[in-house]
Amino acid sequence: MATKIIIANGANDRTTPEALLAHWHTHHAALVREHLAPSRYAITTLDKPRRGYHGIASLHLGDGQEGAIADLPAAIRADPFYEMIGIRTALTLTEHVIVDGDTTAAPYKIAAFVRRRDDVPADEFFGHWLQIHAPNVGEYLTRTDGAVRYVVNHAPDAPDDAPFHGVAELWYADEAASKAHLGAVPLDGFEQLSSDILFLKGHERVLI
Repeated sequence: MATKIIIANGANDRTTPEALLAHWHTHHAALVREHLAPSRYAITTLDKPRRGYHGIASLHLGDGQEGAIADLPAAIRADPFYEMIGIRTALTLTEHVIVDGDTTAAPYKIAAFVRRRDDVPADEFFGHWLQIHAPNVGEYLTRTDGAVRYVVNHAPDAPDDAPFHGVAELWYADEAASKAHLGAVPLDGFEQLSSDILFLKGHERVLI
């Protein structure tokens, strides 16, 4: 089974966001392509930094690469990129495609990083997300012009005290379509099971 990994990075106080993103696109991405050989690799540059984050990587890796983030190849570990990072969140995920669609003409992307509330059992949290919240969000996405794709990613192996336990990804033609969609979705109780939801918004560039 393929492994999906999402990583959010932010520049440290010695590095400008522009320098981090430039190195990421021109050097670090090439190392990832060469040494991890993902079947899909995309970088989202955030329109505005949130909580110190400036960009997100999304990778699909092959069988047996579940531990790739914890045990990176030496050539990737040696990249000065890691000396430029001030904050980094990496999650190994199980992907659920709720609404599929062609994102070629829909580069505007929202990644919602979600943390489970401490007193909520994991099976209740993930079950509600997949069985109630995802169909609710997906139904209104299909009704919205310019809303293209919706994927839910769970991190069931993340510890209870992890910063996040999953990521929702949504693709749109533009920001206006995202506002129209998300503004129409009624509450379904998922917000009561979550202690934190961080929305990171920007434009995705698919490298592979």
